[in-house]
Amino acid sequence: MADTSTVDLQPDKNRLTLWLGYLGLIPFLVPLIEMTDALASGVGVHGASIFGFYAPYVFIAYSAIILSFLAGILWAKSRDFSQKRIARSMILFSNLLALSGWASLLLINISSMLMVFAVALLLCGYGSLLLAERSLDHDARDSQYWRMRLVLTMLVICAHSLVLIYLIRDL
Repeated sequence: MADTSTVDLQPDKNRLTLWLGYLGLIPFLVPLIEMTDALASGVGVHGASIFGFYAPYVFIAYSAIILSFLAGILWAKSRDFSQKRIARSMILFSNLLALSGWASLLLINISSMLMVFAVALLLCGYGSLLLAERSLDHDARDSQYWRMRLVLTMLVICAHSLVLIYLIRDL
């Protein structure tokens, strides 16, 4: 019987991370495509729905969940960081990001203007999260991961920017 305890699972883990990362764009793109289609057909963003759910809410809800998930990853990375002051700041920042995701879910129920603010808050969260996470990983040993994070974050920021434009246009 072969000893499998020394088998390197890193390539499989990296491939899974890449696949899940890029597949995670789909729930951002589906509501965005629906909103684009609603605008093109003249109905406007407020007529966009997915399975009966208001498309901007679907986008914002998924965005808040993913931002909170990524903030949890920042929390975990911060716990192992050697400089305690920076680690403590990053843990607090990760909580701030998770709370801002939660706040965005509350804001969308108050007014259209606050829904615009919620999308802007989420957009800023993704950009600042990437910068914070990168500051903890100075040597960037895993260039494939960082390339994926940069591409995904830029695409998510672009999607949020389009949703912002659409929502502002329909105010």
